[in-house]
Amino acid sequence: MKCLTQIVLLLNMLLTSCAEKETKVPPTPTLTATSVEIPNISVDRSLLTYDNKASLWTLKDQPYSGYIVSFHQDSTLKEKIGIRAGKKQNQAIRWYADGHLQEVANYQEGKLHGEKQTWSPDAQHVLIAHLHYRAGRPHGEQRQWYPTGELYKKLNLNMGKEAGIQQAFRPNGDLYANYEAKDGRVFGLKKASLCYGLEDGNLTFTK
Repeated sequence: MKCLTQIVLLLNMLLTSCAEKETKVPPTPTLTATSVEIPNISVDRSLLTYDNKASLWTLKDQPYSGYIVSFHQDSTLKEKIGIRAGKKQNQAIRWYADGHLQEVANYQEGKLHGEKQTWSPDAQHVLIAHLHYRAGRPHGEQRQWYPTGELYKKLNLNMGKEAGIQQAFRPNGDLYANYEAKDGRVFGLKKASLCYGLEDGNLTFTK
């Protein structure tokens, strides 16, 4: 009986170990931010007006509260954005035409706040950015990947400014930048600027 118990425990350990290694699939977004109640109504984007100067969504000249939605040509959902008192609030979600996630982001009173994730537009839909924001500014750990899945950058920011270890990698895994930013000074290997951007779901690199 003791021998059988040991065999069962060993099998459980092996199964757990195998499960832990299967981590390449992009995680289901579970983004954290302050959740505010939004009226459960949806209005097509084409019926709303956006004031660029005031950063305000309105419906019939009044600040809108509810969800903005738009659709692909085949009538599948393209985006769903929470709005409260004319400002983006809670989650903003966008999908590709094939139904896969394009972007999921959290907002608070019109500003990015919490996590933001972006997936590549190709058939693989690889997770290419996992960013963190506070009150509209990049804050905390920022990770980006090449569309082929390799880690591209791992940055640490404090309200938009570099703070801590900053790393950038080539597609083969080699470091081309590895330094620490502290009190406005840089310590370590800095071969290139770590500026980056996202355009239509594609990474743009500045080296």
